[in-house]
Amino acid sequence: MNENITPEINEEEVADTVTSAEETVEEAVDEAEETVINAEEETALFDEATAEAEENAAADEKPAKKKRMLQIPVIISLCIVAAALLGYFVFTAFFLKEPEGVTWLSEIEETPYYFEFNNDGTYEAYVGSVEINGTFQKSKSEEGDTLTLGSNIGNFYANVPATYTISGSRLLGNQTLDCSYGEDYDFTLTQAKREKVDLDLPEDFTPDENLVGSWVFKYFGYDIFRVTFNENGSMSLEQVQDGLTYNGIYTISDSTVNFTYYVTDNMVTPIDYSVDGDSLTFMGYNFVREGSELAEATPDQQLMIPEN
Repeated sequence: MNENITPEINEEEVADTVTSAEETVEEAVDEAEETVINAEEETALFDEATAEAEENAAADEKPAKKKRMLQIPVIISLCIVAAALLGYFVFTAFFLKEPEGVTWLSEIEETPYYFEFNNDGTYEAYVGSVEINGTFQKSKSEEGDTLTLGSNIGNFYANVPATYTISGSRLLGNQTLDCSYGEDYDFTLTQAKREKVDLDLPEDFTPDENLVGSWVFKYFGYDIFRVTFNENGSMSLEQVQDGLTYNGIYTISDSTVNFTYYVTDNMVTPIDYSVDGDSLTFMGYNFVREGSELAEATPDQQLMIPEN
């Protein structure tokens, strides 16, 4: 019996196997077709991407070429600017012969006077710790270029034209300013670097808080004197109409301010003072605190007679 049953079972298994194999083959064929289709689609996408990349590369190349073309005008412009700057530098260093923009030095009886002329027609002069501010004018005459200062300072006469010539190189620092008031009087200023005079602040200084600040004396609507006391012991006294400022230091002894400034040596001047709110009696004048209500209410201060 076993011999009859076994062949039948084997035939069924074979039939099932054949059917399964056919299905497997069909599935494989379907998968292969799908793979081919996918490969074709991927190839098409790759071709599109390649074409797009080539287009982008071509587009990128065009601006790059333009950029390189633009570099030539930029280089030319930079060269022109550099040449202009070089020309200005050479002109300023070797050919500019004007009093402005240089610190000038003259010595009178071994006392150094420094002058700095500005392009707006003003000047500053320095003698020790004293500063003088004023105005000047330049003009031309039959004798040549002239320089006129508005006040007596150093070698200069007030409001009298001085004929001047400048020689030397500003770059090398050896310029000279030769001035003349006719055949009777001439003098020379040299290019220099100003040596500032700084006075040593007083040690262990205790200020009078009532005195600290700026005070002004007005008369007939004009600022005549301005004095400033600082907490660190520095002080300045300005003669406003004369453009004259004494910079220095101060100490206090009872009701006296000991004011020290420098010209050729330390100059110590004792000055009595008294403070009453925003009113200051100083140098025999009645000052008011600058910016206070009292200063607004009293445009002119009382002129007092200094005590002997």
